[in-house]
Amino acid sequence: MPPQGPPPQNMSGGKKAFLAVRNIAIIAVALGALASLKFGWDKIFESDAKAASVGDRLQNKGSNISPDMASADCSSSAAEYKVSEVHDDTTDTDLCDAKCVAYTETSGSRKSRTSVVLCPTPMKSTG
Repeated sequence: MPPQGPPPQNMSGGKKAFLAVRNIAIIAVALGALASLKFGWDKIFESDAKAASVGDRLQNKGSNISPDMASADCSSSAAEYKVSEVHDDTTDTDLCDAKCVAYTETSGSRKSRTSVVLCPTPMKSTG
């Protein structure tokens, strides 16, 4: 007679149910995370420039050479520009009038890149 291994362990019904629920929860969380990455994770962390609309106020937290536009409260003295035009899905700064300081921002991966051109008008002397 060949040697026999240890007897199989029987799991109780409660433990099986717990493991099944746990595995389903792990799969649901993983699918939710993948869906958020695919369909809008960039919207959660959208830049102020991408979220800007006509009439919004902006301030340049960078420099003239390397601007970093951020939203500013309309009543704030930090507001340097007022957005007069917004052009989505382009980098063509010629769309802005001569009175505007064209600003473009591009983000995303190579396959899902998004761009915006803002045409902000200076509210005060930026010299």
